[in-house]
Amino acid sequence: MAREALFGSLPVLSDQRLYGFADALLLLSGYCIATWSYTQGAYLATLVGFRQLVIGVFFGAILMLCVYQLPVILSVRYGIDIWIWLRAVFGGRGVMVMTVVIILINYPWYAVCADLFAASMMRLAALLGLELPGSFHPALGLACVLAGTLLALRGPGPMTKVTRILVPLLLAVGVLVVIVGFRAVPFQVIWNYRPKAQNGFAYLMSIEANFAFVITLVGGMAGVPRLTRSERSGFWAGVLGQGAAGSFFVVVGAVMAIATGHVTGRMAEDPTLMLAVLAAPAMALCSLLLVAFANIGTQAVGAYLYGVMLKSAFRTAGYRVILLILTVYACGLVLWGGVVDYFGSFLTLSASIYAPLAALLFTDFFLVRRQKLALRSAYGLPGYTAYRYTGGFNWVGLACVAVGVVLSLAVYDPVSGTVRCALLFILTPTGLSFLGTGLLYTLLSYVPPVRRYLLRDRGEITV
Repeated sequence: MAREALFGSLPVLSDQRLYGFADALLLLSGYCIATWSYTQGAYLATLVGFRQLVIGVFFGAILMLCVYQLPVILSVRYGIDIWIWLRAVFGGRGVMVMTVVIILINYPWYAVCADLFAASMMRLAALLGLELPGSFHPALGLACVLAGTLLALRGPGPMTKVTRILVPLLLAVGVLVVIVGFRAVPFQVIWNYRPKAQNGFAYLMSIEANFAFVITLVGGMAGVPRLTRSERSGFWAGVLGQGAAGSFFVVVGAVMAIATGHVTGRMAEDPTLMLAVLAAPAMALCSLLLVAFANIGTQAVGAYLYGVMLKSAFRTAGYRVILLILTVYACGLVLWGGVVDYFGSFLTLSASIYAPLAALLFTDFFLVRRQKLALRSAYGLPGYTAYRYTGGFNWVGLACVAVGVVLSLAVYDPVSGTVRCALLFILTPTGLSFLGTGLLYTLLSYVPPVRRYLLRDRGEITV
């Protein structure tokens, strides 16, 4: 039973909780310190000046996290994943559909991790005087995915031991990298940096990128907090681990990109190239090694979180089978190799789904169901059918997600980079989708027939 709670969908009892605030903070920090943070920093540096970037990164991340992380207090209180609660929002079969959609649009993050791990290993080999052929790149990416999967199979215990060592080292590396960046070029070069084509649109794009970068964490946001011993620890570990630590490394990536651009004439987004150019060989070697292996830790935590998410939706599927499917998907993306090339579009496209999802979770939790859930119906126990809705689908919730996606895409086309409505773009696509979906769902919940449809569980409340 304890294993099924840690690796599956059963509630985690109070005596099975693994984490205090420090361990949860380290685990979630390690999850967000992968080299995708450097890629995000380099991308933002093409849009705005350094000082605007720093403010936007920390403000955008922490503001968004403080709002959408609030529902994890229920996950901590009852030891359940948010996807158990979301059966009330989407219905049992609706949750299955949504989890599959989330995996399809979000798991490419781990192909980004694997690609950057491979680049790190190739660069490390070059520093040691060994030039590896290009065919090694996808093989090394696959090795990163497989190593992370093996760690995820062992569960949160071994991952915690790794992060206790790795995260402090990575934070130290981040500080050293900032020092190296500011020593490699005059301080004013970075501090006063502005991109050549900065304008109001680019600044809004940077805010959108910050919102989108953070909100893509919503799918697995309760996987670690539900294992903490207090609601306060679970909430603040998520906000600070993902918001402060993750944002710090986005800024580190921007510092390295700007400094590399000043030294070489070309701003790079590959952290391995940045370190090789800016740092002394010995420091570059150690830093690259740590940065590279951070991606394996991120792969492991991500595979665990999304494995639990899918297990919550597909209760009869085995955790190991789910991990195998995730691994095959990630490996296919690594072999394709195109995710990194479309990083900005990928961010906004994935956020177009995540923003309405986060909005529905927030508004259903606080405004519609008011923190009360029929747990027996949520787990589909015999005789409890409050969340079966229409053939297993809550069409109100699903329709609101569709409207949220339309709102986002109506304002901005993430594939072509075209702004379709300049006036609404001021709210950013992610912000508009979040606000619009939450408002629509709340207003619909006051329409009497819809309210009766949504709140059939009121006579069966258990938590």
